[in-house]
Amino acid sequence: MTDEEVLLKPEAHSRLRAGGCHVRHLRESREITRSELAEQVLTVTEAFVADVEAGHVRLPAEQMGRWAMALGVRRDALADALGRLYDPLPFDSLWTKAAA
Repeated sequence: MTDEEVLLKPEAHSRLRAGGCHVRHLRESREITRSELAEQVLTVTEAFVADVEAGHVRLPAEQMGRWAMALGVRRDALADALGRLYDPLPFDSLWTKAAA
């Protein structure tokens, strides 16, 4: 368990796991291994991919483009999905304000 996880409430753990499940689903739908994903992203290890998928850590925003490319999705689609999973209330309120 990481230091970040120790400080999180149970609902935050649940949101991290949901984001990780989404990433794992995208990876598995492309039929690539964690190792292959890490190799395509270039800046992460297979262990880090496992940590993201397990919900131990968030996918870093600054790496979103590389992950999206490796997972075969648009960057904005991945950012949107993970934003809604990781932080649904702030994310929805920001989009509601932007749409108004």
